Amino acid sequence: MSRDLADKIGSDTTVDVATADTNDGKNVLKQLPASRAYLRVFSYGSPTILTLQAVAVIAACGSGVALAMVNLVLGNFITLLSGFSSGREIPDDFLSAATEQSSRLYFVYIGIARFGCIYLYSTIMTYAALRIGRELRHDYLRSALRQDISFFDYGSAGSISMQATSNGRLIQLGISEKLGQIIQAVATFIAAFAIAFASQWKLTLILLCVVPALILMVGTAGGIDAGIETQMLKVYAQAAAFTESTLSSIRVIHAFNLGPRIVSRYATYLDQARDLGKKKNLLYGLLFAGEYFVMFAAMGLAFWQGIAMIARGEVDGIGTVFTVIFSIVIAAAMLNSIPPNMVTFTRAATAASELFALIDRVSQIDPFHPGGKKPADSDGSIDIRGLTFSYPTRPDVIVLEDFNLQIPAGKVTALVGSSGSGKSTIIGLLERWYNPSDGKILFSGTPLEQLNLQWLRTNMRLVQQEPVLFNGTVFENICHGLVGTPWEHASLEDRLLRVKDAAKTAFAHDFIENLPRKYDTSIGERGGLLSGGQKQRIAIARSIISQPKILLLDEATSALDPHSEAIVQKALDRASKDRTTIVIAHKLKTIKSADNIVVMKQGKIIEQGQHGELIACGGVYSTLVRAQELSPDEDRSQPISSHEGQDASALEKTETLGRHHSDAHKRLDLLSEREDYELVPATGIISTVASLVRHTPHLKWWYLIALCTSILGASAGIYPGQALLLGNVMDVFHPTLDQRRGYFFALMFFIMAIGLLIIYMVMGWVSNHIAQSYGYDIRKHMFASYLRQDLRFFDRPENTIGSLISRLDSDAQSLFELMGFNITLIILSVITVIICSILSIAISWRLGLVGVFAGIPVMVLGGYIRIKIETKMDAEIDTRLRESASIASESITAIRTVSSLAIENDILLRYTAKLDTAMSESLMTLVFMMGFSAFTQSVEFFILALGFWWGSKLITMGNIDFYEFIVSFMAVYFSGQGCATIFTFTSSFTKANAAANYFLWLCNLEGTIKESDENRDVVPAAGCTLYELEDIQFAYPLAPEHLVLKGVSLSIHPGQFVAFVGASGCGKSTMISLIERFYDPTSGRIVIDGAQDLSKLNPRRYRQAVSLVQQEPTMFPGSIRENILMGTDQGATGDSAVDDAAIESACRAANVWDFVSSLPQGLSTPCGMGGAQLSGGQRQRIAIARALIRNPSVILLDEATSALDTESEKIVQAALMDAASSRNRITIAIAHRVSTITSADRIFVFHRGRIVEAGTHSELLAQRGTYAKMCEAQNI
Repeated sequence: MSRDLADKIGSDTTVDVATADTNDGKNVLKQLPASRAYLRVFSYGSPTILTLQAVAVIAACGSGVALAMVNLVLGNFITLLSGFSSGREIPDDFLSAATEQSSRLYFVYIGIARFGCIYLYSTIMTYAALRIGRELRHDYLRSALRQDISFFDYGSAGSISMQATSNGRLIQLGISEKLGQIIQAVATFIAAFAIAFASQWKLTLILLCVVPALILMVGTAGGIDAGIETQMLKVYAQAAAFTESTLSSIRVIHAFNLGPRIVSRYATYLDQARDLGKKKNLLYGLLFAGEYFVMFAAMGLAFWQGIAMIARGEVDGIGTVFTVIFSIVIAAAMLNSIPPNMVTFTRAATAASELFALIDRVSQIDPFHPGGKKPADSDGSIDIRGLTFSYPTRPDVIVLEDFNLQIPAGKVTALVGSSGSGKSTIIGLLERWYNPSDGKILFSGTPLEQLNLQWLRTNMRLVQQEPVLFNGTVFENICHGLVGTPWEHASLEDRLLRVKDAAKTAFAHDFIENLPRKYDTSIGERGGLLSGGQKQRIAIARSIISQPKILLLDEATSALDPHSEAIVQKALDRASKDRTTIVIAHKLKTIKSADNIVVMKQGKIIEQGQHGELIACGGVYSTLVRAQELSPDEDRSQPISSHEGQDASALEKTETLGRHHSDAHKRLDLLSEREDYELVPATGIISTVASLVRHTPHLKWWYLIALCTSILGASAGIYPGQALLLGNVMDVFHPTLDQRRGYFFALMFFIMAIGLLIIYMVMGWVSNHIAQSYGYDIRKHMFASYLRQDLRFFDRPENTIGSLISRLDSDAQSLFELMGFNITLIILSVITVIICSILSIAISWRLGLVGVFAGIPVMVLGGYIRIKIETKMDAEIDTRLRESASIASESITAIRTVSSLAIENDILLRYTAKLDTAMSESLMTLVFMMGFSAFTQSVEFFILALGFWWGSKLITMGNIDFYEFIVSFMAVYFSGQGCATIFTFTSSFTKANAAANYFLWLCNLEGTIKESDENRDVVPAAGCTLYELEDIQFAYPLAPEHLVLKGVSLSIHPGQFVAFVGASGCGKSTMISLIERFYDPTSGRIVIDGAQDLSKLNPRRYRQAVSLVQQEPTMFPGSIRENILMGTDQGATGDSAVDDAAIESACRAANVWDFVSSLPQGLSTPCGMGGAQLSGGQRQRIAIARALIRNPSVILLDEATSALDTESEKIVQAALMDAASSRNRITIAIAHRVSTITSADRIFVFHRGRIVEAGTHSELLAQRGTYAKMCEAQNI
């Protein structure tokens, strides 16, 4: 029912919720008004939850009515007390009446009722918020996963994982305990006015004028606040998307010293949010000031009119006036409690509006849509007819034009051509990531649009050029290929058997068996604990395990070493037998046996036929073949023995073990307590607040102003001043009414109102300024601290990208809430408790001591216990939410892989499992904790009962007079209210304390590889012209017992072109990491220029001389120009003196200028998130241009040309060689394509972490060893 209701509300209130505006290239999400969005949240509650919420609403109303009833008891007692003080009652009669009032335990009954009602509504509403939050997060992620790929291409979606976690958290806060407090306040307001009208309607009617004034202020402010908050959340979503894309590229950030520039760009988002937030300074200043002015001015009016009415005989006595006034005061106070919580509700409403904007977006290509044909019999043929296509983000650029191609069933069709010719676009259209602009694609005679999307993708498996794996075990990753097949729910034994068969076929079984836990080994986020070749083979196993009808191979063997490539290629050949296979390949050797080879250029077919036919034609394909030095007639590759295959697998074992986090207990033993946050003792809230204040010295004057206004507000106004004025007003009736003196004190209320108008105007302004500034500072410092950390920090399993982003947002929100309004109100309440307690004791120590020390310590103890319990509960929930955020982040980042595997439902099951665990673990803690919460808010009524009884005895004994009793008693009462107010912020305490502890730990955490005072001026003397590696041994820091490199020694001389080759996982990439100084050697040393130890150099200054091009190119959000300029040595702002001519020169050297200049926006063309707007080859060439514009002394090429087509590869390779020959530049390359390093001055062959061969290409061929066999396998 609830989900149907949610869908109905969405359909009723939004029309055309999402459109792709092809004119401006933006993805428009239509948002609900915040108020509607907030109400719609409750439609996600089940009937049981909604019933429980109804009970909670009734309980909250009951608590509010009980609070209002206090005024009747107070009025009756004051009437009794007034009669005794005026002599109308004799002591014995008064004591008897007072005792009767106490013996009836009115206050005790009210206290018990309050306890029960508060416990009910706070427990139920908090639990209901968890349940509704779970459903809403699930629906949001489901909606994100159902979006067509074009939605993500626009980059306007923000960070899905951040919004699911952060916005979900904001919504939960807005519908949980605080909602009950607001309902309670409204009920108190209504009940108080009802009591006031029943007591004296004329006086109440006069005071009714305060209601529209307060409602107008709160309503207007709420609307303005919601509008600003909506804009801020959009900016924070963009900031989160930026952090997600940058943190996933941490190696490139370190390599190019991009930290300050990335932080500066991130700060531009924060600047926007802060500027928007500061627009609320005046808003909150006027709101706070206006409410307190109206309340105290109304009290002055009430006393003035009340005294006049008593004088005229219209009111029976002072007790009636006090009942009316207290009722109006408590009604106004309840309205005044709304503004501090208003930000919670406006943020919840705007957060819900953000989520519903995506939930309501209608996807044109919906993987969850149950409709569409599921043919029982299909042959797997594909017919492409008149296909024309342009990407939605670049509608003016035609990628495919009138494209026609028949792909027969059971045959292998290969697509070749230069990067950007449209090959990968064909794959995207077959996967139905996009719909064609014109034309159609038929699958076994049926148009793709008519087929069920899940069925289509289950029968069409893809192996991408850049393999994407998911956090989990090897077994779980390969099993993803079984989703949607009859074997998905087979027994564990059957699935394991299929997984092993697929792994053997993909040549992955041997290295998996050598992992610490074999198939149950965790591979880390995005498979980060495996080498590129290992990831590729697991991806292949995942794709072939389901025995699909169609196999799509987009450079499937590009990341493999020659040994593995030869065997995996044979495995793929076997898998392709009698199966429709479409292959995209730059290595033409891998597609020689294809039944049809299609040569593409600029979106059109220029040649097609079999290998022999195309060679005979002497056309483009023949030219490409000759460029790769393949034999046109003969395959001279030598058979690989099983021993060699095992060696290749064994080589991989070392690096994998070195990076594998196999045992959590061992990890904790290996790392110092300082590096593991879980082992760092937490500090208390007072200590952390003090540290936070010291951390922001630029706000010291603002803190001082906030403290002064809190002291003035607490001491000169509100409760202490109110108690004194109430005592004096009461005293004007004894022994007889002193009307003039009464008018004087009524005027004092108005004067106090004017004072509070000024104080609270400043307080509201300053509090919001501090909050906004703190939100900016926390986010900026946390992000900068992330970027400052060593790679070992990011290797840790708890520091996944999704988890870090979740912490960045949630911790900043928690500290924003505490250090803004909450800390001001808390300080005000603390000072109120202290001053009221002192005032009560000073006026009457006999009554004051009993009231203060009998009640306040008990309240403090109860509140403290709640804080301790809630701290534990929040830590458990936050851990699960960060884990769920990691799942969401990983899946959205790899949305193409998720959609091609059709594992959307599997992702949702894993995601909700984490949310369910969070709820189940916290339920009992919640039930226990809320008991203490209810106690702290109800114990004040037991104090009142004690105060009445003891005060009555003191009056009858003549120890205190009427004035002393009123002032002392009201001071104790107000002290209890202040104490109760403090503990309404316990949730803010606990969340902020945990956030502050992490923030302070992170800011103080320093990596071992950093710029320091000791190495600041230690720079390469000769510009890195000579490298000498002396007996290098290396193990990754988290597993020091597993050596990756074992005694490597070599020299690299000025101007040399050096290559590292070997099987995947043999330590080649580790060598690059050591030369880049991502890590320091475990033993041995790297000597630069014959004298300087690399580990002693300033890493920032050293890396200025080094450029890195990785196997998987990394692009940052921004234009092509901005991405290339990332390679220059710029300041923190990124301002560059490099002109477009230099950029053009670097682009030409990387063979990317023709492509860039053909784009309508040229260098200003956006790359999209992660470079999604570009093909793999285009991204790689831009990455090379970024490396070359740096004009480095050393270029590190980690498979730098693996993503390029043959023609581009030759040109770029020549450009890289030209670059290597200038300025004595050293070039170090890792290559699987041996043809790219035949001209190297020195080739080092790695085997099991050691160098087994070294020499030039010809020297190594003559040795007829491992290198020679690699060359034979590639026909070189």
